[in-house]
Amino acid sequence: MNETMVVSSLKWIHKSDILFVLLCTLLLSIPASYEPHHFAKVLFFGAFIQSLSYSLLLFLLTYKWRIVRLLAFSLLYTLFSIETFTYFVFDSRFNPAILTLILQTSSQEISEFINIYLCTFKSVFIILLLLIFYILFFRLLYSKQTIRYKSIKTYIFVIGLILIGFSIDYYPLPFPIGNNTVNELLVSLRFVRDNRQDLDTIEDMFDKIQITQFPNASQSPTIVLIIGESFNKYHSSLYGYYLPTSQQLKKEQQSGRLIVFNQAMTPTNGTAFAMRYLFTLQSCGKNDKQLRCILMPFVFRKAGYEVAYFDNQYTRSSSGELDYSCVFFLNPQHINNSCFTYRNDETMPYDGDFINKYKHHFIKNNHSLNIIHLMGQHFDASQRYPKNYSIFTAEDIHRKDLDESQRLKIAEYDNATFYNDKVVSDIINQFRDLDAVIIYLSDHGEQIYDDDHHYFGRSFGSNKDSTTLKNVYQVPFMIWCSQRYQTTHPDHYRSICNASNSSLCIDDVPYLLFSLAGIDFNYNDKQRSIIDASYHHHQTIVE
Repeated sequence: MNETMVVSSLKWIHKSDILFVLLCTLLLSIPASYEPHHFAKVLFFGAFIQSLSYSLLLFLLTYKWRIVRLLAFSLLYTLFSIETFTYFVFDSRFNPAILTLILQTSSQEISEFINIYLCTFKSVFIILLLLIFYILFFRLLYSKQTIRYKSIKTYIFVIGLILIGFSIDYYPLPFPIGNNTVNELLVSLRFVRDNRQDLDTIEDMFDKIQITQFPNASQSPTIVLIIGESFNKYHSSLYGYYLPTSQQLKKEQQSGRLIVFNQAMTPTNGTAFAMRYLFTLQSCGKNDKQLRCILMPFVFRKAGYEVAYFDNQYTRSSSGELDYSCVFFLNPQHINNSCFTYRNDETMPYDGDFINKYKHHFIKNNHSLNIIHLMGQHFDASQRYPKNYSIFTAEDIHRKDLDESQRLKIAEYDNATFYNDKVVSDIINQFRDLDAVIIYLSDHGEQIYDDDHHYFGRSFGSNKDSTTLKNVYQVPFMIWCSQRYQTTHPDHYRSICNASNSSLCIDDVPYLLFSLAGIDFNYNDKQRSIIDASYHHHQTIVE
C-alpha cells in the first residue's frame, strides 16, 4: 500500500478518534503507577501496552456509534476516578479489600463515611478536579475536527516517546504487568466470587469434622469471646496511655483477674478479613481451603457446647446467603443453624444499649460459648458513645504539633475508648460469679494522628511503615478469669499468666478457645494454642 492510499484512508480520521484511544489507554493504565513499589513505572508501562490494545479494540467496536463511544469513555473515566479517589483517600486502588468493605457496609456506615471521608477539603478538591477534567475531555471527544496523516505521525511519535520514557533504565521483558483499571476490577470481583464458593465447601466440611475429645459438661467453663473494633492499644491506659481511658479494666488487672497480653498482632486491617481468622481455622500466610472452611463455632456445637452470637455491626438478614455482609459465610440457613443456638437480629447505636438489650440472652451455663462483636471505636468515634461520656476535650490532648480540630478528633477517640472500657466491664459483670473466662481482642487498630504521621484512620494500601504496624496491626488482647475459674482451673489460669508476654496472632484464637473448652478434633493443632505447653508462635505475615 503506497503513501497516497494511506493518506486517502486516514484523512477523515477525527482528532477525537486519536484522542479517544490515547485517553482511554491512559485512564486504564495510570492507576497501575499508584502501586507503592520501586518499579511503579514498569507496572505502568506494562499496563499501558495492555490498555492500548483494549482501547484500539474499543475504538473499532464503537467506530460507527459515537454515542456508544462517549458512554464507554464515561464508564472508563468513572472507574479511573474511583481508583484515583480511593488511592488518595485510602492509599489503595479499588482492590478486593475496598470492594469487600463496600459490600459489607451498612446504611449507617455510609452516612458516617460521607461525613468522615467525603466532607473534607481534600476529597472535595479531588472530586471537583476529576469533574473538571471529565468535562474538558468530553468536549474534546465530541469535537468533529479531522486530522490528516502528517498529524497522525506526530501523535504516534509522542506515544512512542511515552513508552520509551517509561521503559528506559528498567529490566527487559518479561516484566511485571500492572493491572489496569478493568483488570483490577475483575480481580476484585473474582475474589468476591471465590469467597462465595467457600459456602459450599463449608457445608462439605461439616461431615469431615470428627470430635476426638469431648469436654466434661459439668467442668467446662462458660467462655466469652469479645471482639472489639478499631482499638488502638496505645490509647488505652492498660498499655501506658497518659489519659485514664481504661480505668475499670485497670482495676480488674490490678486484682489479678485480667491478664493483659503485650505482643498480639492482627494479620489484617479489615474487619471482614479479621472475622475469617477468628471464625475459621484460616491461618495467616497460608492458603489452605479446608482450614479456611472449618467454622470454629460449628466445632463447639458438634462437641456439645451451646453457642450464642451477638453482633452490633452485622445481623443475619432474611436474604440469608445472598446477604454479603462482613460474616456472610455464617448467614445461610443451614450454616447458621449448625453454628448457633442464638443470634441477635437487631443492632443499637451504642454498645452499652446493645448489651443491655441482649444480656438476658447470654448463655450462662457451663459448657457454653458467647461471641460478642462490638462497634467499639469504629469511625466516626464521636458516634460511638453517649454525650455524657464526653470526658476528654481537645485541651486534654498534649500535642503542640496538631491543630485544635485534630486534637478534638483524638479526644473523641479517647472518649470512645473510655466508653468501651465501661461496656466491656459491664459484660464482665454479667459473668463475674460464674466459672467463666473472657477473651477480649480487637480486629485491628486505627491511626489517630500517632507519632509524626498526622494520619487519621486506616490505609488500605500495601505499604506498611513502622507507625502503621504499631498502631494498626498491634492489637489489645486480654483474658479475664473469674475467681471461680481460677480455683476450678488453676493450671489454665497459670498458663494464661505465663503466656502474657508471648507473641501471638489473632488467627490462633480458635485454637486457644478449643484448649479452654477441653475440645480436641481431627483438624486441631495444639501448637497453635498459646496456653498449650507445645505452643509454637508462627510468623505473622501482614496482608
